[in-house]
Amino acid sequence: MHIYLMRHGQTDWNIVHRMQGRSDIPLNATGLKQARAAAHGMDELPIDRILTSPLRRARQTAQAVAAGRGVPVLVEDDIIEMAFGELEGQLLSDFPACECIFSDPEHYVPLEGGETYAQLDARCKKLLEEILPPLEGRFHDVVLVSHGAFIRGVVRRVLDLPLKDFWSAPPQPNCSCTVLELTDGVCTLVEEGRVYG
Repeated sequence: MHIYLMRHGQTDWNIVHRMQGRSDIPLNATGLKQARAAAHGMDELPIDRILTSPLRRARQTAQAVAAGRGVPVLVEDDIIEMAFGELEGQLLSDFPACECIFSDPEHYVPLEGGETYAQLDARCKKLLEEILPPLEGRFHDVVLVSHGAFIRGVVRRVLDLPLKDFWSAPPQPNCSCTVLELTDGVCTLVEEGRVYG
């Protein structure tokens, strides 16, 4: 079974590098266009299951992928973005604690309402060990529309990377896919950052 971990399309907060986290920001016009282009680029894939984060930017992206396929979009709460608490809405350039998330994850301490890397990892583990394995053999190509930190967390767990290397891969463009293959309950990484369309 192939799994496409798809990052949502662009939002206005992406443009200005504002911390989004659980803030429910919609796609902007470019993000909607990206989602439609990616969906068109995935036309040849036999997608038969679509899961999405509950946040609007992810749901809008998932709905674009689902359009014309007859495949329902199912919300999966556990693939929501990492919560940044009081950092949400802050510009990275204006708030030093934002930078620590990316530059020094081993020493990141979340502010009020934020999620630790260990809490994020627990959700990634649940995806890989509880949510995806029952789908193997029932579905062929599964799309999960999620967010940058969550997708990096899944890749980190698949590759067994240390926390210090959490952000070591190149950034994921909006609407890009990280492709995994699930065989006999074990996920392997096929490619990162693939943009369809």
